[in-house]
Amino acid sequence: MTATPTVKVLLLLRCSLSASTLRKQGRRVDRIQITLGLSKQNGKSKKKKDGAGSSGSSSAKDSLSKELRQRIFERDGYTCKCCGFQSKKYQEILHINGDVTDLSEDNLATVCIFCHQCFNLDQVGNMKSGVLLWLPEVEQSDLHHMARAIYVARISQGPIAEAARKALDALMKRREPIRKRIGTDDAYTLATVLKDYLSDHHYSIRSQKLEGIKLFPLDRRIIKEADLEFNQFPQILAYWRSKDGPFGGKPPQQWFSIYNSIHSGT
Repeated sequence: MTATPTVKVLLLLRCSLSASTLRKQGRRVDRIQITLGLSKQNGKSKKKKDGAGSSGSSSAKDSLSKELRQRIFERDGYTCKCCGFQSKKYQEILHINGDVTDLSEDNLATVCIFCHQCFNLDQVGNMKSGVLLWLPEVEQSDLHHMARAIYVARISQGPIAEAARKALDALMKRREPIRKRIGTDDAYTLATVLKDYLSDHHYSIRSQKLEGIKLFPLDRRIIKEADLEFNQFPQILAYWRSKDGPFGGKPPQQWFSIYNSIHSGT
């Protein structure tokens, strides 16, 4: 995907948000590398008896107390340790070594919902929250910033809304190349392959085989509560756009002006 003005504006927002986060914290964030994979039920193996569609994530089978979660969020400044996105609501806790039974604080990190699901492909199918793209030229963390910018801008007005729609269309066209390469753009199918058809050794070096494959977050996040299902993403998006949310001080209508002022060196 070429760096069109549309994409440049979206990448600009990604850079401005990350820079703002680091300035607020006054310190460097040590990033956790994103690798598509599965959550573990134990520390010995990636294999799970309940199938690839069941989630071992902290959000689905929450073994963390509210107090511990809050402690981790505050320690990390509510900032994703993978991409740098800061938000005081709708963040997740990542078990760094993949073992959800390891509750030591050194093994816990704040991550955004988009980064979290990359480590839990087995959860994506249930939530209907992502599709696979062939996008080797864009880092997974940058893609998450672009997705947030697209979804925020798309429901605004003016040129930035049209730019967001065009950017989303361009990204969705990258589903076809991944279908040709691996036969699917479905994250659930990839999770099943990782679980059932790879040895532990080959799973440990999966990043070599998955290079160029990205998980694009969709504007859906199906959550089950009791016997009910609902799409949580509209709530999340509304908070992101609110005055207290991470996009509150950067309305989409200003993005072109921000880009032009930085691009011109003023």
